Amino acid sequence: MNRFLDRLAESASSTWRLLSDTTNFLSRQKLLEEYEQDLRRWREQLSHHRTDARVMKDVRGDIVALRRSLREQGYDLRLGSKDIALEGYRHDDAMAEGFQRLVVGLADDEVYYVSGQANHIELADALEAQCRQKRSCKPYRLHCLWYRWRNDVLVLSGAASETAQMFEELKDWFETNRELLLRKLMRL
Repeated sequence: MNRFLDRLAESASSTWRLLSDTTNFLSRQKLLEEYEQDLRRWREQLSHHRTDARVMKDVRGDIVALRRSLREQGYDLRLGSKDIALEGYRHDDAMAEGFQRLVVGLADDEVYYVSGQANHIELADALEAQCRQKRSCKPYRLHCLWYRWRNDVLVLSGAASETAQMFEELKDWFETNRELLLRKLMRL
């Protein structure tokens, strides 16, 4: 009997987690309002029927069906509750706050990057060498940044090597490509 209860608790926990990740994803994609009634109904069912395995299974099936539908529409749900944000400029003292150096090359529909302990100029050279070796890199705009994960949010900040104009261009590109950037940088 204890094994059954353990499995039920684990199933409920993973269903709640799946619901939470889906809610966060929909919120980030500005789709929350469209699915709010379904999400509310699922939360109520999970809350009121905590020990009913059939209800847990049904709710989980509904959430999985929604996620499948979103994937078919072209959304990448692997990002779950992860997000990305731009936060102004930082200097070398950013390392004391846990930030690390990052150089990204932004093409129209691709992102190339190198991170590490070297300075931004050396990292930019490493990115260029990496692209020469691949021979498949598209022309890109270079950006020198600082990065850090703060909970599930990847925080990016401009570095001293990044001019104000370059950072403004990054902000413009970021608005329409934030999911692409997060997907490419998720493993940092």
